[in-house]
Amino acid sequence: MNCRVLVVDLDGTLTLSRNTYELSAEALLALRRARDAGLRVVLATANGLDFALTIARYLGIRDVVAENGCLIYLDGETHELCSGDMAAVDKAVLATGAAAPSPQNKCRKYDLAYIPLAEDAVERIAAAVGGNYVVESSGYAIHVRPAGVDKGTAVRWFCERLGVSCFQVAAVGDSDVDVGMLKTAWGIAVGNATGAAKKAARVVVEGPSGVGFREAVDLILSGGACSP
Repeated sequence: MNCRVLVVDLDGTLTLSRNTYELSAEALLALRRARDAGLRVVLATANGLDFALTIARYLGIRDVVAENGCLIYLDGETHELCSGDMAAVDKAVLATGAAAPSPQNKCRKYDLAYIPLAEDAVERIAAAVGGNYVVESSGYAIHVRPAGVDKGTAVRWFCERLGVSCFQVAAVGDSDVDVGMLKTAWGIAVGNATGAAKKAARVVVEGPSGVGFREAVDLILSGGACSP
């Protein structure tokens, strides 16, 4: 096995599909195999930190990337990669009438989430908040955060802090918000990933979501990832 760290997305990657929150039994068993094999597993999600830490606890994962890279929890400490006051941004988004706020926003700091109410919600929100912010869809919600930080930024931060090459990190994801980490690490996209995620990954496995994650772990443990 060439990989030392496994960074995995949650929604759409560990779930049964890209339109449910129910975790895949195959994915859970694969996670356990990865941990038992000695991989350091990091959960990288668009969700807020409190929610992510709760899920990670029940998955047996210690390290977390939350809010699409804005917040990192490592060895009991929280680190912030984003900065700024998002109150004005939230006001601008809601003024478009194109999306409704996620209930999680009460617990989110930098990456705000919205439920689309219009087909062109992403475009309308991007025009409202301006170029200093990233606006993208995870398939579950529209996310707005300060530009310059994504899951790939968080992966590079982990590599430096843990003293490993990003080439020794495997990342598995399914959506546009995973593109940064799929490019930065040895990226693996599940079979039903978005076109952007597949293009960013080194390998696209056949199975969708949780089944695809199991296939990704099989590839990693067999030595087929984190290699030239």
